[in-house]
Amino acid sequence: MAENVASVKPSGNSEQAQVEAVGNEIASLRAELAALRERLAERTSSVAAHVQEEAASVAGAIREHPAKATTLFMLVGGIGFVAGYLLGAQSLENRSTWYRRYY
Repeated sequence: MAENVASVKPSGNSEQAQVEAVGNEIASLRAELAALRERLAERTSSVAAHVQEEAASVAGAIREHPAKATTLFMLVGGIGFVAGYLLGAQSLENRSTWYRRYY
């Protein structure tokens, strides 16, 4: 029986090599993750700066042309109101009252 157990257990050197290989793989993955975090931080700050510049540009255009901006917002709001009204009226027409279903 002792011979069977000895044949099943791998030798200590191969286990140590496997542990070292796993440790090296974990270390390389951690280094890659750190590099990805740095790249993500750089891109995030770049995107934030771009959004801030665009917001400043829009605000400047609204300051220079307040009448056009008001007209545009009112037009978009009116189109949204009409679209909502038409969709609501259409869904109301599709509903029939409960007593009309039976005759």
